[in-house]
Amino acid sequence: MDAPMHVLLCPDSFKGSLSSEEVARAMALGVRAVDGRATTELKPMADGGEGMADLATRALGGERRAASVRSSDGSAVTAQWGWIPTRKMAIVEAASTCGLNLIAPEARDPWCFDTRGVGDMLRHVLDAGAEKILIGLGGSGTNDAGTGLLAALGVVFLDATGKSLAPTPSGLVALDRVDFSHLDPRIENTALVFLTDVDNPLTGPLGASVVFGPQKGLAPGTIGEMDARLATIAQKIAAARPLNGSTDASGMGAAGGLGFALGAVLGGHCHRGSEYLAELVGLDAAIERADVVITGEGALDAQTAHGKVVAEVARRARLARKPVICIAGSVHSSPEQVAQMGLWGVWGLCTDGIGVEEAIARAEELIVKRTTQAVGAWQTASKMG
Repeated sequence: MDAPMHVLLCPDSFKGSLSSEEVARAMALGVRAVDGRATTELKPMADGGEGMADLATRALGGERRAASVRSSDGSAVTAQWGWIPTRKMAIVEAASTCGLNLIAPEARDPWCFDTRGVGDMLRHVLDAGAEKILIGLGGSGTNDAGTGLLAALGVVFLDATGKSLAPTPSGLVALDRVDFSHLDPRIENTALVFLTDVDNPLTGPLGASVVFGPQKGLAPGTIGEMDARLATIAQKIAAARPLNGSTDASGMGAAGGLGFALGAVLGGHCHRGSEYLAELVGLDAAIERADVVITGEGALDAQTAHGKVVAEVARRARLARKPVICIAGSVHSSPEQVAQMGLWGVWGLCTDGIGVEEAIARAEELIVKRTTQAVGAWQTASKMG
């Protein structure tokens, strides 16, 4: 008798519906619906956004903690973080404090939002004794070049009269100079590592404002003004403190410029989130054990190939010569883009007349169904050679 099929399940979360672990469990049900003898290995993934802290904390044998910080609109929010006591390492998600999902669509205004909550969190983990901080930057709803974070750490933004300014894009319209004299000194002696799911620079045609501003509520007619505002902020910061890198560097535009504040200003090290976390969870070894790999994400689109989980899984599986199936909430990638990523096939939840809202509401059921269809198709193709 042939050996049972072994399937690796390594999806990202489906935003607005299921965590990566929940998606993987639903996929496992779909696999077993096709072949009751099949074995599965669940390796939930992330790329720096929602779910990153839980995934990394579990992988490192740490503990979950919580802190009360400011959200992007200044209201109080309880944010989860991970603590690895043996390494004196904290794991933080920007999305837990300034996430796009924390603000109702009609209330989103990146001109008035800031990242002070991320700075609050950094001070909190420093108080806990952190000597290394791992920060995931995906899923933010802000576009302030990290000025809120810097302000929470003691940096002061001033106008020409010496008046302190609010660390928001609209509040910094009269920015004249930046005072770093009260920056929390502990941050200088802390290893900062931040994970991004994008490679955009801070400003310009591929910058934070142009590419991601609209989805955060930035009106089309103000994109150019916002881009110029971030450029001015960066110039004023550079005049007060030498930068550790260029604003054009990869990842500086992540999370509306948090990458710039953490990397160019504070000297943190930028890593591609999906790659970093794949190493952390031992993805390569799991791929070698599998007959077929199933990954997925909420939307398969043009951004997928630029550091997202699906592309990273496909890249590693291609090196191991293992087929990869993708289950996605919605599919916007062309057949050519799918082929370039090395995916054997893609199954979307939004088919057969199912819209996005319905797919979100029925996500678990539909993931089971699409996985069943995908694995059945792969088995048939395998038998045919």
